[in-house]
Amino acid sequence: MTRRWFSVLVLCCLLLPASARADRLDEVIARLAPNAEQNMREAHVPGMAIAVVRGGRTVWAKGFGTRRAGADLPVTPDTVFQVGSTTKAFTVAIMATLVDTDDTDWDDPVSDLYPPFALYDPWVTREFLVHDLFAQHSGLPPYAGDLQLFIGYDRDHVLRALRDIPPVYSFRDKFSYVNNLFMMAGRVEEELTGKSWETLMQERILAPLGMTRSSADADGLAKAADGSELHRLVGGKAVPIRHDSILYTWPYVAGAAGGLNSTANDMARWIALQLGRGQAGGVRIFSEESADYMREPRTPIMMGEQHGAYCQGWMRTEMRKTDVIWHNGGTSGICSFVGFSPALDAGIVILTNLSDHQVADAVGFEFFDLLSGVDDADWIAEFRKEAALDGGAAAGEAPAEPALPGLAPGRYAGDYDNAVLGPLTVRENKDGLTIRFGEGGRCRVMARHETMHSFVGDWPELSPEDPAVHFDFQVDGEGVVTGVLLREYDDDGCALFTRYQ
Repeated sequence: MTRRWFSVLVLCCLLLPASARADRLDEVIARLAPNAEQNMREAHVPGMAIAVVRGGRTVWAKGFGTRRAGADLPVTPDTVFQVGSTTKAFTVAIMATLVDTDDTDWDDPVSDLYPPFALYDPWVTREFLVHDLFAQHSGLPPYAGDLQLFIGYDRDHVLRALRDIPPVYSFRDKFSYVNNLFMMAGRVEEELTGKSWETLMQERILAPLGMTRSSADADGLAKAADGSELHRLVGGKAVPIRHDSILYTWPYVAGAAGGLNSTANDMARWIALQLGRGQAGGVRIFSEESADYMREPRTPIMMGEQHGAYCQGWMRTEMRKTDVIWHNGGTSGICSFVGFSPALDAGIVILTNLSDHQVADAVGFEFFDLLSGVDDADWIAEFRKEAALDGGAAAGEAPAEPALPGLAPGRYAGDYDNAVLGPLTVRENKDGLTIRFGEGGRCRVMARHETMHSFVGDWPELSPEDPAVHFDFQVDGEGVVTGVLLREYDDDGCALFTRYQ
């Protein structure tokens, strides 16, 4: 659910002879495993679990490292992890089961199924179909409204706020990754069945597949006997996230967009289902027609020279010698990768317990390259090259300018509001300003004057490594304070709070 690098290209595959593929798998695993372990250590990832599927069964699974940094708690293939946005394909699969039973259709208008559904543009609201919920082409800004999840708001608030987020692209025009429309899809599924998304997940996917260690709530991870902790890098060290932190719990509010817990062995069953086009272990979950529909390219993506498409909760990539269907996941404490290649009849899952790294993606892409005969695959080097280019662009920042005076602190005090993020209050204190926002004012930042109309304070709960957050006050030509912007959280254009008159 975090911003990630995607390289996706569509619709071409090169088949290897079956005997060559079978012989090569053992060689690939023998090469992949030590590389994965080395990359894990270099990125300070405490623990990782990998499972490989071929021919509908798990042929290799292994755990690496520890469930909790600094502790002797070995990871196994049955260790429970958050799996992040790989949950999205499960939510699409639930909808597929409803399509297969004629309870809905991919082309049904969402507002017919769930009348409260509304986007900023009434025309788009009327034209928005079920498949649009899953195709990442809504016209909304990337990660639109995600801050709501980190400041304590519930699903109802997030879904209501959709109508207040202005689009930045034309409907069905461009790829833009969002989470809240998958949350809306979960609500539509609840409306159609009268059951919670969590219950539907259990009854329609997890239980039939025998994914007995998987769940969709915080307790399913926190209370698991073999559960992994979530970690963030702080000062170059992996630090566990407290179970009562918003960083631990927000994915379960996101639910249908990223709230699943699972294991490498359980997720291997999910991959087998995909390779079986809706059937695994003699159990059919959804039809072959639905399986094919979910993999169809919907929304073109271009990153530099890389082309591709988002499908329905999956991405498609043409690698050098095979076509791969995949998705990754990233919450505040994990990174994951799930992918499969129908041409190779193979798939892989990689689960880790640290946020903001690319080891899982690198292992996944390298697996498919190696298995298809690309011997010089080195995806971690590719990601490092990208990171170096990004870092170079940001290097050499200008020295700080001398602080310029602003208004008296009391002039900024007042009550502000935001249609998406709710109210924000500013009060003067002896050192500057006390600023509260979020559900019930749960977020409290002590801010000091920086320059002109900008104040800065620390918000370590959300970003322990880089806690500074800037509040840029808007002042009109007559010196009246009209609003305040959360500078670091305005990527989606939703972080300007307007002062009550």
